[in-house]
Amino acid sequence: MEDDVIGDKRENVTDVTDRQRAIINLMKDNATVSTIQMAEKLGVTKRTILRDIEALKAKQIITRIGSEKTGHWEVK
Repeated sequence: MEDDVIGDKRENVTDVTDRQRAIINLMKDNATVSTIQMAEKLGVTKRTILRDIEALKAKQIITRIGSEKTGHWEVK
């Protein structure tokens, strides 16, 4: 799907798991979504979400703008 293309990071799209795609979609829908909310919606632990977020940050697909409490997610 073309909606799966994340910015100009086309080479990274194939390296993203289904759960990571779901996390990206949650962030696109609500930039202030918390890791706990993501974990509940996806039926996994907060630690699993954090691990996936770190992988997405390393691939430069997402960034966190601001603090953990009052910041928001940016999908590139």
